[in-house]
Parts: sequence; C-alpha cells; structure tokens
Amino acid sequence: MSKLAEFPDLAAVREQAADWIARQSRGLTAEEEIELQRWRAKSINARTLAHMAAMWDELDVMKVLADVIPDTPAAPARPSRQRSWRPALAASLVAALVLAGAGAWWYGGIARAPAVVAAAPGVTYTTAVGEHRSLPLADGSMLAINTDSMVEVVAMSGRTRELRLLRGEAHFAVAHDPARPFRVSVGGHVVQAVGTAFDVRLHGNGSLEVTVNEGRVRVLKGSATTGLLDRGQALRTAADGSTQITQLEGDALASRLAWRSGMLVFNGETLAAALEEFSRYTPARFLVTDPQLQRLRIGGYFPAGNTDVLLETLRTDFGLNCVRGADGVIRIRPGRKPAG
Repeated sequence: MSKLAEFPDLAAVREQAADWIARQSRGLTAEEEIELQRWRAKSINARTLAHMAAMWDELDVMKVLADVIPDTPAAPARPSRQRSWRPALAASLVAALVLAGAGAWWYGGIARAPAVVAAAPGVTYTTAVGEHRSLPLADGSMLAINTDSMVEVVAMSGRTRELRLLRGEAHFAVAHDPARPFRVSVGGHVVQAVGTAFDVRLHGNGSLEVTVNEGRVRVLKGSATTGLLDRGQALRTAADGSTQITQLEGDALASRLAWRSGMLVFNGETLAAALEEFSRYTPARFLVTDPQLQRLRIGGYFPAGNTDVLLETLRTDFGLNCVRGADGVIRIRPGRKPAG
C-alpha cells in the first residue's frame, strides 16, 4: 500500500503555531488572515493552534483567534509584543504544554472527577474508563490518576509515605521531605523518591513503565536497585524481568505526560499502536484488518477519549475510511488520498 499521507512533523507544527501567536500579538494583516485560514485547513494545525493559544493565558491571542477558531472564549486585551521574542515564545509555549498539567486546559474527551479532600490512608481510589482525577495527599504531595486505574494509599504517617498502584497509571508530584521517602509499590517493584515528580504505568501484561519529569527516583526489585532515574529518563521493565532505560527529550516527555491535560500526542507511532493507546480512554473498539495500514505512521494531538475528533483526523488528514458497524466496532480501511 502506498503512503496515504505525509506524516506531520509535530515539532514544526508547534513552531508554526507559536509563530502565528506571535504574529497575532502585533496584529494580523489581511493577507496574513487569509494565510492563517489556509494553514488552519488541516485539522492538526487548527487543534495545535487552539491548544497552545488556550494554554498560554499571558498573551492576547484568544480575542483575535475567536474569529477563526469557533467557540474560542475571548480574553482581555494585553500590550503588544515585538517579533524579536518569537523564537523564545515558541519554546515557552511548548514548555507550557509540558508543565501545565491537568488544570490548565481540558478538551472534554476525558472526565474530571469532583474536587476531594486529601486522600486518606487505607483508602483505594479508582477511575473508570475515560475518567481522570487529581487529589492532594496529606503530606502536600499531589496524586493524578489516569483512566481505568486503581491506587491505594497505604500509609501517610510521620515516618513513612507509601502508596500502591494496583492497576493502570498515576502521576505523583512529591512534596520534599528527606526524613520520609515516598514509596510506590507496583508489580513487585518499589519506586522511591524524596521530592520529585514521576509517572508510573502498570501494563496489562505485567510490564512496568516509570517516567521522571522532575528530580530523581530509585526503582527497586526486592533490595536490588534496577534503575536510578533522573529527569527525562524512563525505565521499562518487561514481564520477563528485562529492563531498559531511555532518555526522553522535551517533545517525547511532553507526549508521554500529555494525559494529565486530557490529551494524547502521537509522533510517529503506528496506527495499530496509536489505536491501542487511544482505546484506554474510551469503550469504543477499533478494527484495522489491513496489515500494511496497521503500520501506517501517524501523528497529532487528540483529546483523550474523543472518538469523533480521532475519526475526523483519520479521514481528513490521513485519507482513511472509518465506518462504525452494526456491532459497534469502528472499522478503519484505506480510503481516498488526502488533499494537499
């Protein structure tokens, strides 16, 4: 099967979106308005621009972009900036995308649980498929629980801080306290930190992923250290016990933790892998019967669990035919070649 679409360069799309935001800050010309409309014709460009603009609340972007992004809330006017800071803006916008977390922007594809009091020891917290919840711990740490997951707060005393990930994925932003190491038990391992932020995911096949976005963590199996991870490093332990540590650059780290802001980011994954990941956030089921199509590389930003946006993008940007059958299964097949 021939290539269905030119795989989008997400880093380039983000830079272009940042450039448009910078241009908007000084005012768009009539020609630029037309150029912007043309650039936004691709859904990946439009969603990236809307996402970055909404998360960057220090810029006067929402008011002007409301004319070209439907249902965009207006923002109060702010002083104009000069073009000279556009390269720095691009980096800042991408950093905001990484760091903003669950509180900055929500697309609606994943459900936010009501605010709760500090998680209590001895209590198990669960999320349904498509649900996300964030809650404080008694020590000042923050716990974010991803879709279809289960976390038990084992102890939160003057001497110890212990939790257990029983299913799924959770992110831990740990309050610094050298006297009380913070431990998360998961799949026969213990992830230990003092003051840091890290993500732990337990796969259905028993494999384990630990990703560090702040500070340092130690991963132990019994009394043996299997990994000492610094910021940007990720450890994966397979079901057979083999362990691999990788270094994640900025974009890769952002993609890995995008679920905290209700987003999924794919940057070259196969269609089969992307659909498998997307299925964690929705009861919808997908079927790709063409082996070559399963290997198609795709990319883009997607609201977690928002099947309509996913299917629209597969149709418009990748030229695929997506049909929901009488059995409820969404069958994805080769379709027309996308325009442009």
